[in-house]
Amino acid sequence: MRKLFRTKVFVLLFSIVIFANCFSNGNEDKNGFLSNIRELKELSDIMDIINENYVGEKQVEKKELMQGAIKGMIESLDDPHSNYFTKTELESFKEDIKGTYIGVGMVVQKRPNEALTVISPIEDGPAFKAGVKPKDKIIAIDGESVYKLTSEESVKKLKGEPNTKVKVTVLREKAKETKDIEITRAIVELKYVKQRMIDKNIGYLRLTQFGENVYPDVKKALEELQKSGMKGLIFDLRSNPGGALDQSIKIASMFLKEGKVVSVKSKDGNEQVSNREGKYYGDFPLVVLINGGSASASEIVSGAIKDNKRGILVGEKTFGKGSVQTLIPLPDGDGMKLTIAKYYTPSGICIHGIGIEPDVKVVEKEGYLLFDSMVTNIDENESKENKKELIKEIKGEEAAKEFENHKDIQLDTAVGILKGLLINSNNK
Repeated sequence: MRKLFRTKVFVLLFSIVIFANCFSNGNEDKNGFLSNIRELKELSDIMDIINENYVGEKQVEKKELMQGAIKGMIESLDDPHSNYFTKTELESFKEDIKGTYIGVGMVVQKRPNEALTVISPIEDGPAFKAGVKPKDKIIAIDGESVYKLTSEESVKKLKGEPNTKVKVTVLREKAKETKDIEITRAIVELKYVKQRMIDKNIGYLRLTQFGENVYPDVKKALEELQKSGMKGLIFDLRSNPGGALDQSIKIASMFLKEGKVVSVKSKDGNEQVSNREGKYYGDFPLVVLINGGSASASEIVSGAIKDNKRGILVGEKTFGKGSVQTLIPLPDGDGMKLTIAKYYTPSGICIHGIGIEPDVKVVEKEGYLLFDSMVTNIDENESKENKKELIKEIKGEEAAKEFENHKDIQLDTAVGILKGLLINSNNK
């Protein structure tokens, strides 16, 4: 009876293989189980060979082999924004994007066999205070090279318990040197929105990241500035690494009376156009601050404002991330973050790998936020003297002195432009 059963199973499998060959030769559909059956059989054979012959320090489970195969597939895409997550890694990733996590506080990307690239240190986070800058290359963590590590493995090494230390070896291309930086891990709470009046009619609005449902906070901040007499606005997106696409559309729409915000094109060529939506907040003069750490959603907003000629971009060229990712749940609780589209500015430009040039280029001096620099983003309500003392404690006497003398030339330029625009509008 068992022999008969095995014979029937063999005949069934053989029939499936024959049918799959016919199917693949005569059908243009390249997706689905039948079209993949040859590759799946090879994968199954390799797993069996490993299980039967591999001698190592521990017994290898088929689940681990399958996870390794999936990671390999994702890494073969050569896309630093596509990642595979085990169940534990996925839970950690979801916690991170909610706004509070324990770590060094920076957004990073990594390609296989390359260094870890800093997209942006998170404002107020430990890495930010230590002087880490956008586009820094982290080549080692606690003395271990990152070149052979995956993105998830690198991030896992950066995370840890609060008040523990991690040493990162950073290569900064402009400085053409490497330096070890010791960072104390902490609970990083992302305060996305800050605002204040710079003088009686110029408002300042800072958005540090496009977190989930951040639009209501931006809306509230802008309305408070308008109630305070704001006639012109500086919208600061410097070192904002991006975030949720839908939030960037809502926030860009606040400044656009009409027109396109962004278009997204998928692999099949379908284009989804997003026009402005929601309340429009007026024709007040607008300056947007950008730099090399402004990425993704920040570039969507900056591109929409620039292409619609709604405001003036001041600062340095943005990072250049023009791709869209989605999170796909997998069986057993695993997950995959996959690049599914590229986005285009209203004028039809894909800025991926290119970035957006400012209308007014203002390069921050090399001594600002470098290894031997100062902390610039301590609580705004603290007095300058208290900030200086804290910087002295963290970075030393020289850094505290530099903080005291430093001027934010990009912000000063934005203020000067707005004052000129306001004077001009009053004379009309």
